Formats: sequence, C-alpha cells, structure tokens
Amino acid sequence: MTFKIEKNIPIRRFNSPFCEALDQLEVGDSIGKLTKKEAYKYRPNFYTPKFRDRKFTFKKEDDSTYRIWRIA
Repeated sequence: MTFKIEKNIPIRRFNSPFCEALDQLEVGDSIGKLTKKEAYKYRPNFYTPKFRDRKFTFKKEDDSTYRIWRIA
C-alpha cells in the first residue's frame, strides 16, 4: 500500500471554528450574535490550557443575543 505525501499543509490547531476565532481575538475585540445556548456552550473554552492566560467575558445584548469580549 502506498500513501501520497503532501507538503506545506498548515497544521490545524483547533477542531472548532469558534476556537479558531477565539484565538484570533485581540483585547477589546468581540464575537456577537450568539444565542444563549451557544454562549454557554462555548464558555468552557475560556478555561482550557490554550486560553487560560487570556480573560473573556460575555453579556446579553438588547435583542436577546449574547456577545463575548476578550478583556485581557
């Protein structure tokens, strides 16, 4: 059996598109238009070893959606 070797393929660091977006947030940036279910579903990612040195917060907005901010 032979396998095709591919070169210069970037390594994917996260399994979730949300985590990829969270990794790119700078202090003061935010991700909005999340449902309550999504905001609480993604919250545990804040405490993983990759994001432990960063601080995040989230809050309900006027139209019953939630927004996540990177604060430090």
